[in-house]
Amino acid sequence: MIDLNIQADGLAIISLNRPRVNALSTNMIQTLYKVLLEVSSNSSVRVLIITSKQKHFCAGADLIERKGMSDAKVIEVVGLINNCFNVLAGLKIPTIASISGSAELAFCADFRIASESSKIGLPETSLGIMPGAGGTQRLPRLIGLSKAKYWIYSARIFSAEEAFYDGAIDFIANDNELTDATIDLAQEIIENAPISLQMAKQSVEEGYGKSIEKALEIEKKYYKKTIPTNDRKEALKAFSEKRNPNWSNS
Repeated sequence: MIDLNIQADGLAIISLNRPRVNALSTNMIQTLYKVLLEVSSNSSVRVLIITSKQKHFCAGADLIERKGMSDAKVIEVVGLINNCFNVLAGLKIPTIASISGSAELAFCADFRIASESSKIGLPETSLGIMPGAGGTQRLPRLIGLSKAKYWIYSARIFSAEEAFYDGAIDFIANDNELTDATIDLAQEIIENAPISLQMAKQSVEEGYGKSIEKALEIEKKYYKKTIPTNDRKEALKAFSEKRNPNWSNS
């Protein structure tokens, strides 16, 4: 259902694998939650990719399971999904969603790279509900208020090119090159200092939306945390020796 592969270079790959469209059943969301906690607690992980072994990335809620639930149970399960997505969104490491279709899960990642034939959207209002796992909050922050309203109100499914134009995805890859392009992006990030990446991410996330004065104070706070690290000293040494740094994550 969900596979986790942590490589020696610090790249972790979570592969969703529930036929046919990775619909988020209660069992699947509970499993994903546990896997994300495992990634969060593993200090060797430097970048996370979430991808799919199915044709689609993630179809969202399991509507077949949802049909047999009471109203109270639906609210409970949506809460589980929210908790899971919040763990992903709150990871200190950079995250990449490698998608061939989209649900709210992808909007929790730092970057979204999609295959050129992807179809992406939020269909919830056509199903008598609304995005309830952060979509009404994360999408406006990602693409702006007016565009997000159109995505949500219309329930339209967009092409990868349209989603890229709106800013909902960051990169487009050829259909047969999505995996390689995603790994290339991850490797580009992994080349840099692990602690620096974590501090930079926290600074961006915490400072976004604040006044410039408050945001600069936040940046200063996280910058200070990079100063005493061994990796900063190693970077200076590597620069003087004209070689690549050997990061120790300390």
